[in-house]
Amino acid sequence: MWMLDVRKQLTISPNVATKVVRTLVGHGLLKEVSDVRHRSRKIFMATDFQPSDEITGGTWYHDGRLDTDAVSAVRRRCQAQVEKLGAATVQMIHHGILRDDPKAGYTIDKVRDIVKTMVLDKVLEEVKSTGEGDFAAVRSGTICYRLAGAAQGGMMEGIPCGVCP
Repeated sequence: MWMLDVRKQLTISPNVATKVVRTLVGHGLLKEVSDVRHRSRKIFMATDFQPSDEITGGTWYHDGRLDTDAVSAVRRRCQAQVEKLGAATVQMIHHGILRDDPKAGYTIDKVRDIVKTMVLDKVLEEVKSTGEGDFAAVRSGTICYRLAGAAQGGMMEGIPCGVCP
């Protein structure tokens, strides 16, 4: 619950609400939780409950801040798996990470989140497998990921035709 909600529900002054909440925190009945969406708000909850990922930010947040080191480490691992395999599905990347480090503990959803950000950052590109060449390990028609590289066009594509003004 948010401090303003406490004040409105109990119709008490801010000083009294603060004192009541501090007392409950002191007795171990409430705990303060940092909300990644609203940093300035103080949110309190019963000590018996765990905050949801929506409030804490999930795996990628620590003490209300984005854990850039953890994100970078997973990005490097994902990129290494794609480099090793040439083209890989999210399941293949996840399996490779767990095979290399069984204690990693990343779920497939977390790996999918990181892979999607790598696509947006143009580190990886999402393609549909043909089942041939680099895609031999991936079933034909399956969405997979490969390292983003230079454009696959020929030399003539970079030269303007002169028709446009």
